[in-house]
Amino acid sequence: MRPNAQVLCRQVKDGAVLIHMGTNQIYDLNRTGYRVWQLLQEGTDADAISDRLREEFDVDQSVASNELDALLRQLSAEGLLEAEQ
Repeated sequence: MRPNAQVLCRQVKDGAVLIHMGTNQIYDLNRTGYRVWQLLQEGTDADAISDRLREEFDVDQSVASNELDALLRQLSAEGLLEAEQ
């Protein structure tokens, strides 16, 4: 998965705001969500993102994986992510 090309990201304080230009919807990301977004923009796969979250935020592997899966499902459902081609 990668960020949809129609989505703009702007950092704000400890997180970010995503704006889907196709739907005019606005989404808030906390610091962890913003970090996930950055890693997705770099082309990092889900397993590597989970490992980075575990290292950077000092969380348990299962917590990192579960939270990441939930976030990726939500971002996909809102059309903020698209499949790599």
